[in-house]
Amino acid sequence: MSRPSHWDDNPDHPVDDWKTEVANDDTRLGYLDWVEARSEMLASEDSARTAEVSPRRDAVRIRATDRLGNIAYIHRETNRPMRCTLASGVSAALFYAGITTDEMMCCFALDDCETADQALAVLRRYGSLDYGYCHAGPPPGWYSSPATAPALHLLAGLLGQIDRLATIMPDVLDQIDEDAVKRARAFIAMELPSGSHGA
Repeated sequence: MSRPSHWDDNPDHPVDDWKTEVANDDTRLGYLDWVEARSEMLASEDSARTAEVSPRRDAVRIRATDRLGNIAYIHRETNRPMRCTLASGVSAALFYAGITTDEMMCCFALDDCETADQALAVLRRYGSLDYGYCHAGPPPGWYSSPATAPALHLLAGLLGQIDRLATIMPDVLDQIDEDAVKRARAFIAMELPSGSHGA
């Protein structure tokens, strides 16, 4: 799909709106980049609103210890995906928690669990550790509080600085992880009310 001319006015994102944001120093993006960013933001908001509501899944924190004393944690925060983290804080495969047969099936079963007790039963069924599994606190250094509004505003400010830097020094774009920036924009779009992104 070819990029539209920079003189074309997008009816969903009028030039006058872009001019207002530029005048208020709410954006440093060119018009076409601004249209693209706004379209992505609105698409992510729509998908978040129309996403099917999944059942509540409790937080899970299970410690797995092997015969050598190596520790791995199988954990998730409320309504988040299940993860495996080594005691050192490094993310790892379920293999490190003693799941040596059909790791994928175990992963599916864990994601379907609603409580920590159900997850513990799944690990005992699929796991092969001699010392086994038990309920535990979070992995060392694991901070699980949801993102606060000030943190989200700082992230939004950081993205604004990236946009400014890209305008001043276009060659720096090669050094920026575009996927990370898109994920950050989508996250902010879901977490912050509209109109507060530039705050």
